[in-house]
Amino acid sequence: MNTYYQATPESPYHLSAGAVLINDKNEVLAHHFTDFRGFDSFYHIMNETVESGETLEQALHRGLLEEYGATGEIVTYLGSYQSNFHEDGYDKNKTTIYFLVHCISQSEDARLKGDPEGDTKLEWLHIDFLIEEMKKQKLSIREDIDQSLALERAKSYLERK
Repeated sequence: MNTYYQATPESPYHLSAGAVLINDKNEVLAHHFTDFRGFDSFYHIMNETVESGETLEQALHRGLLEEYGATGEIVTYLGSYQSNFHEDGYDKNKTTIYFLVHCISQSEDARLKGDPEGDTKLEWLHIDFLIEEMKKQKLSIREDIDQSLALERAKSYLERK
């Protein structure tokens, strides 16, 4: 589906909805990419490009299903994160709107196969481990791969509850 939220050389601005998906133990579900676009190993949490005519919430729930095979309930809004990076021969400016989401169900069979995010290894991980890994990745991969700010905000929210 075409979307004006997808960055192009003529309009290099990109909008995504992202999720810190937690289980009952407050572990976070993350993609573990191995051997992807020249990078050996890195972690990433769900973010999905918003499509034309779609709300942020719809993009979020679609992304949870396509990437994780999951359904969830939004707990709270975690704010946005803006990053800049060079990809596909031009500079992009990406804004991701993050939500803390409690997992209701998750099944490998429900993932969108053939999509890079639909074919990763999924791991439930401690939030502190992911925060540290994300900060290391920013230095070695690119700016938008560091999703530690959303994770830190989720951790802060969970500690107050």
